Amino acid sequence: MKCEICEREENIPFRCNYCNKVFCNLHRIPMNHSCVSIKEYVDKKNMIHNNTKNSSLKIAILKIKFSKIEIFHLLVATILVTAVGLSLNNYRRIALEFLIIFVSAFLVHEMAHKLLAQFYGSWAEFRTNLYGLVVTGISAIPFIPFKFIAPGAVMVDLADRSKFGRVAFVGPLTNLVMGFMFWLLTYQFPSVGYLYIGAVFNSWIALFNLLPFGNLDGQKIFSWNKIVWILMILSSMGLFVISQK
Repeated sequence: MKCEICEREENIPFRCNYCNKVFCNLHRIPMNHSCVSIKEYVDKKNMIHNNTKNSSLKIAILKIKFSKIEIFHLLVATILVTAVGLSLNNYRRIALEFLIIFVSAFLVHEMAHKLLAQFYGSWAEFRTNLYGLVVTGISAIPFIPFKFIAPGAVMVDLADRSKFGRVAFVGPLTNLVMGFMFWLLTYQFPSVGYLYIGAVFNSWIALFNLLPFGNLDGQKIFSWNKIVWILMILSSMGLFVISQK
């Protein structure tokens, strides 16, 4: 399909949630294609905001939206992440609990980005990318020693720097919370091996995403609040170290 603005052919196009037209990656954000329908959405959002008296009411009126394209991208990404989890045991029999913990570390991270962005009133959808799919696919090969899981990311259209930073921050934060919970549970249930893996894997995802490079969360958090980034990176490094013991 062709982008409505530049007419570039897109195999997996982005459809605007407001005007329902198809665009390429560069023009997917409403402000980049001068969306004619967004004003109505913003007016409605402002009216809701003005009538909202507290945060609990705001959460109640929040509607979580998933497009068919996003569900497809999430499905592809989840299959690849599951394959990486299976590769850790050379695709032999593996505990279902382990796979659930392994895959949830990825899904909860991405859904945290999406939920907070939508809470702020932003368009937010998960999209895979070719480079990420290839890297994750290579990681699914059993004899590959290093595993990288980055099949895609949640795209948002927030212009507010502070809100954009918080949306980036909440992803690795969920992994840190989950990682420390799994680490504590290993002392309560020392014979349950997949709890230990949950701590290690969540610490690795948090640490990797906090690197201040490219489009990773770390770059966005670092640009927003360097103190928060330092605290987060130290916490993830600490979790990674203690989960190795």
